[in-house]
Amino acid sequence: MKRTFPVFLILILLSGAFFFFSCKGKEPTTGTLTVTAMTNFGNISANTPIAIYLATSKKNLDNKIYVTSGWLNSNGSKIFRDLLPTYYWYCVEGWDDYGAAEVYTGVDASVILWLNSPSSPGK
Repeated sequence: MKRTFPVFLILILLSGAFFFFSCKGKEPTTGTLTVTAMTNFGNISANTPIAIYLATSKKNLDNKIYVTSGWLNSNGSKIFRDLLPTYYWYCVEGWDDYGAAEVYTGVDASVILWLNSPSSPGK
């Protein structure tokens, strides 16, 4: 009986350690990028939704090869979730301005795209 109690106690402690080790949170593999489009007059606003595009290079952005796209909300922002860590280039419909940001694993990044150059109507 003297030997079974310490062995039983050690088994309980080991099983508890494995239980708490398995409760460790999942390691992040993606990041988040929030892009806010602004002009000198404040947040961009329009009667129609404005598209925003995300690409993995400037060349892809120019050739309209996008990773994802979306619509700006009423505050002129768009949150891109579950992005793999790399550089992303972004632009807004109706403007010639663009920007780039690096996304890191497990980081929620925010950037402001200052809009100064409206696109010509024929573009």
